[in-house]
Amino acid sequence: MSNKVPSADNQQGRLDEKLTPDYLVGLVDGEGYFSVSVFIDHSKNYLSRRVKMVFGIDLNITDGKILYDIRDWFGCGDVRLKIDKRERFSHQLQYQISDRKLLKKVIIPFFKKHPLKLTKRKITFNKFVEMLELIENKVHLSEKGFVRVRNLAQQLHDKSPQRLHAEPHQKVVGDDIVHAV
Repeated sequence: MSNKVPSADNQQGRLDEKLTPDYLVGLVDGEGYFSVSVFIDHSKNYLSRRVKMVFGIDLNITDGKILYDIRDWFGCGDVRLKIDKRERFSHQLQYQISDRKLLKKVIIPFFKKHPLKLTKRKITFNKFVEMLELIENKVHLSEKGFVRVRNLAQQLHDKSPQRLHAEPHQKVVGDDIVHAV
């Protein structure tokens, strides 16, 4: 009788050797983000309050192969090319999960079990979890609840170093769209 492991199990074993929870936490502390966009959709004949939540990691395309391993590690998410047309900037690969069920079932439990180390990222994660719970409870559908979620997202936005150091013409003006890094 052979002790060989089936190829799918063997592949997961190789992933386990390359990636560890500590490695993922460190990578997300440095290159990851929990993003929240809050907006009112006027495209239909009725008012629609929307909240888009995304967990992601962006890496230079030369280092991006690891994002496919991370996708396989978590068993979900998408990896796509992000073209940057700015001079002296390189293209990136972007790993993202925006499905709220997967965020709740996979990502949040992972980072609760393996906490982020950087204070800023911990705060962002905790606010992200709070907002997801509000969305799950449909709090955002009322005007008061929508304002509450938008204010939480704005707190993340105000702390974003990229926003603080952006050129004035690159800043998002208004309170309809909020992005947290």
